[in-house]
Amino acid sequence: MNATLSTPAAPRGEQRARAFDDGAAPGERADGGTGPIAKGGAPLLDLRGIRTGYGRIEALHGLDVAIHPGETVALVGANGAGKSTLLRVISGLQPLTAGTVTFDGDNLNRRKAADRVHRGIVQVPEGRQVFAGLSVEDNLMLGAFSRRRDKGLADDLEAMYQRFPILKEKRRLHAGNLSGGQQQMLAMGRALMAKPRLLLLDEPSMGLAPLIIEEIFGIITELKREGITIFVVEQNASEALAIADRGYVLETGDIVATGSGETLLNDESVKAAYLGG
Repeated sequence: MNATLSTPAAPRGEQRARAFDDGAAPGERADGGTGPIAKGGAPLLDLRGIRTGYGRIEALHGLDVAIHPGETVALVGANGAGKSTLLRVISGLQPLTAGTVTFDGDNLNRRKAADRVHRGIVQVPEGRQVFAGLSVEDNLMLGAFSRRRDKGLADDLEAMYQRFPILKEKRRLHAGNLSGGQQQMLAMGRALMAKPRLLLLDEPSMGLAPLIIEEIFGIITELKREGITIFVVEQNASEALAIADRGYVLETGDIVATGSGETLLNDESVKAAYLGG
């Protein structure tokens, strides 16, 4: 790991991430954090001083992350850095030991996972986790469980089939019979049926062939163009940073660098550590 990414003298949990200068004017950060922002105004998601762990082992050491409406933000880092743990914190599946999770101005610390889904925080989990014994269509409809009285469900289902034609073709098959790439599309379609205000993507390229990875990130780019706010965590840093407005680099529970996706993608120290440069 390139030592220039962080400030070694700082105690754990008090490290200042290296912020890349993209020409942002002073005071441009509405959240008081480091690095440039792509959107103005208050963050949709604001994480402050996030600490959590498993037993006596602390996994996240005081993280600050902000995501603004309409942004696509990437969190990259090696396996075991704490990326999925942070998503579980946001979704309400992992308890905090310190810090605050604020969504659209509301403190969610005491809110259960189901309530966060109702508020619009929807996660596509690592490894897809489709319901293998249910049909493709049933999986999609389960994504809309929080909207079960919504009269627009039929139209939304048809919209998913237009976005993912292969799912319409296989809508009566059990989800377990789909390929890995098709299951990833199904997991994304299931999440979109919930009408997310913040879409959390956990390792969407995991276990997929290169051509399928390209297709999946093409779909994420389409969602970005549509204005959906996206937080994607990935080991495949090059793909994630290429589509991101901003990015954070996570190393063993600490944010060690932050900047625009393009700047991080082209930084020599980030390339050497995460992109094989």
